Formats: sequence, structure tokens, C-alpha cells
Amino acid sequence: MTRWVADPGIGWRILLTATLPEPAGLAERLGAVSAQQAWPPPPAVRRSDDLATLRAGLVDAHPAPLLVGSTGDQLVLSAHHSAVDGLGLLTLLERLGAGEVRSGARGVGSRPTSGSAARTTTRRLREALLHPPARVTPARAAEDPTAPGDVLVECTVPGSHRTAALVDAAARAVVARERARGRAAEHVAIAVGAVREQAGAADGPVADRSVLLRLTDVERLDAAGIATALAQAPVQTPPSTAAGGHPLVAKATGAALRALAPRLGSTLLVSHLGEVMAPGVRALSFHPVTAGGTGLSLGAVGLDGATVLTLRGRAAQWNDNGLEQLLEAVVSLL
Repeated sequence: MTRWVADPGIGWRILLTATLPEPAGLAERLGAVSAQQAWPPPPAVRRSDDLATLRAGLVDAHPAPLLVGSTGDQLVLSAHHSAVDGLGLLTLLERLGAGEVRSGARGVGSRPTSGSAARTTTRRLREALLHPPARVTPARAAEDPTAPGDVLVECTVPGSHRTAALVDAAARAVVARERARGRAAEHVAIAVGAVREQAGAADGPVADRSVLLRLTDVERLDAAGIATALAQAPVQTPPSTAAGGHPLVAKATGAALRALAPRLGSTLLVSHLGEVMAPGVRALSFHPVTAGGTGLSLGAVGLDGATVLTLRGRAAQWNDNGLEQLLEAVVSLL
């Protein structure tokens, strides 16, 4: 993922947690996967008696393309987003010995982009100045406003839920939450993770093939309007400091991007790994990145007739209780 936000507090790591018996020879498989990918030799598999502690260590900034942790019957994969996307994590889970793991998620194919970097940068800076994306107020301040890392929560809901339904529920939850606090949630912007197309050969290299779609003023749309907007949304060209061409223009653009970074992102990021077929896996959960904007991400993955939803927020702004309340609000509106 492009680091245009330049936020040093972001570890840029995505997490996949799978419940299954630990695959035999996990350390050897991890080494083989890293060698196949031409990655540096991986750190040893991390062990812990507590899933929360294990995850907390695996979301911290780390240069390794892939980290693996194990606790009881739960395996946690942590990948740097510059090397792997969410669907790539499913492929890596299979290659680490979990058995067949397949997603029914479809890519956006040859969908057009939002335009040149210069055009996108200008548009996003104008938006940040005039109509910044709605922010989400935590229910209660974090215990430590300087705390590094992220807070991770999750819940399981019955049935399959498409991305458009998640965007709809999330936007309405944000609006209701802010209204209850006497604030208007205007210009709700939802970023949606996607891929151009599924990876090619089953034994081919894993990479970050992710792209972003982005919907604005989502609070003005009904469910049908959100589905239509999502189907038509262009692939976002990342804003760039080099968009201006001339060095002085690029320098000024870079300064503006840094100054307006908190207002350049989105109200929420939504990323759905689709309906997954994995006979050897009893449960799956996915935590996307928290980059940009409010630093909130909603992850989803379907397995065996149920969907696991996750929320991830920055520990400097959220605690478990506050994030769980927001996730419960999203679930109640599905």
C-alpha cells in the first residue's frame, strides 16, 4: 500500500486469524513460503498463551513481509501491506498447511481510475479544506492518549453480508452515533478495499494487488444508492507529492498533504474477503489496516454460513469498550 499519508504511527500490517489445529512443520513451511516469495528469512513463529497479547505484538510496525504467531488452536498471520493484500493472506494460510482456502470475492477488473495523480491530489486537498470527511467520536477516551498500536474487536453474525450492506450499516451507525452526541455526521466517506483481479496461478507469487474505491456523502444514500455507487466507483489514484511536476509545486503539495493528513482519509475503511471455502478451518477473522482519516477499519470474512466482522482502531483514540459499542451498532443495522 502506498504510504502517501506518511503516518509514522501506522504499522501497515494486516492480520488474518484462523482457528485450526496447528499445521505440522509450521516453521519449515514458513521458511519455504518466504524462500518461494524471495523474502528475507522470516522471524521465528511467535508463541503466546493469549490471543490478544499475540495480536498486539503482530500489529506493531515490523519490516518483515510475513510474521506468524500461534496460540492454542489459533494461527495469526501478520503481513506488511506493501507485500500482501487480504486475499493474499488466504493464499499464504493455505501454503502454511491449512488445507484448501478459496475466496469467492471478485475483483473490479478494468474499472477506470479516478484520474491522474495531479487531478486526484487537487480534488482530495479541496475536499480536506472545504468538506472534510466525517469523524467518529470515541465513546470514551483511550486510557493512554499516547498509546501505540491498535485495538482489535470482533463478533460473528449469521448469514452472508455483501460489501454494500456493510457500507450501509457502517454509515448509518456513524450517523446515529454522532447524532446521539449532538453532532451531525456530514460527508461520511467510506473507503472500500478491492483488487483488480484474483491472483493468477495457484502456486504463483503473492503480492499486494489491492486497490481502493471511495464513496463520499454516503449518509445521503439509501441501500440501493450505495450498491449502485459502489458498482460504479472508480479505482482511486493515490494522491502524490510529485503530482505538481515542478519541484516547488511538489514541495508545496507535500507540505499540504502532511498538514491535512488527518482530513485526507476516510471516515471508515471497509474490506471484505468474501465467502471463503476452507474445509480445514473452523473460524476466520480479518483485520485491515487503520491508515488515514479516523484510523478505523471494518473487516469481514464469510465462512460456513456466518460472517465474522472486525473493527480496528488506534489505541491512542479507542479502548475495547468503545470499539465494541461501535461494532455492535453496525451489527444491529445489518
